[in-house]
Amino acid sequence: MAQPDPKQGEREYYARVGDAEIKRAFGKPFTDRKCEWDLGNITAIFHLLGEPPARVAELGCGVGWLSIMLARRGFDVVGVDISPDAIAAGRQQRDALNLPRLDFQVADYESLEAEDASFDAAIFFSSLHHAEDEAGALRNAYRILKPDGMLIAFEPGSGHGGTESSRKAVEEFGVHEKDMPIAKIISLGQQAGFRRHLRLPEPWDFLRTIYRPSYRKATSSGDLRNRFRLGVLRAFRRFFFQREDQSFVVLWK
Repeated sequence: MAQPDPKQGEREYYARVGDAEIKRAFGKPFTDRKCEWDLGNITAIFHLLGEPPARVAELGCGVGWLSIMLARRGFDVVGVDISPDAIAAGRQQRDALNLPRLDFQVADYESLEAEDASFDAAIFFSSLHHAEDEAGALRNAYRILKPDGMLIAFEPGSGHGGTESSRKAVEEFGVHEKDMPIAKIISLGQQAGFRRHLRLPEPWDFLRTIYRPSYRKATSSGDLRNRFRLGVLRAFRRFFFQREDQSFVVLWK
């Protein structure tokens, strides 16, 4: 008897959510309830990648909105996702925008058939926690990177799998919604062969402590300056005492 496919939910997700959700996904980061989080972290990715040219793989790209942004910046990008419907939508958008530097592939990032040492950087942007075999995903990311190549991982961390939205997604669509703490990514990355890693604070967490809508409540210029100083102190505290759920990790081959 054939065994059930544990990845069926991931393969069929975009076919089941429908056109309205696909359209919303293409509007990211602006249609995302975490818009500020996305924008800050995307800025960090651009800084870490440096100036084009470079060849970048986005692993678990969904409909490819981030891959499109990277290609528009001038990077040569391969967006990979297990969902045929997501990749079909991404290709349609790529062609409409005339982005010859962007390739989309229907593939499982746990067993990607890309050539060894063929990418300068790889990215998991809130996608590794959907893996069936996250160790296999990290091994493949290591394999496709060039020497000194960089893997950037933004993941939801501990407790994600137990949230109401995660439980609902698993029940309704059969997808994976795992906890993916940074310590686990680092450990599996080291087992895969990555030699160096650095945990960094999420830019959004810095920005929200300094650029605050509450400034409008200040009663004077002196009050504004005090509020600003307090924000700077909070930012420094976040830098030196990083919370795992407000951090991401970069690993180098």
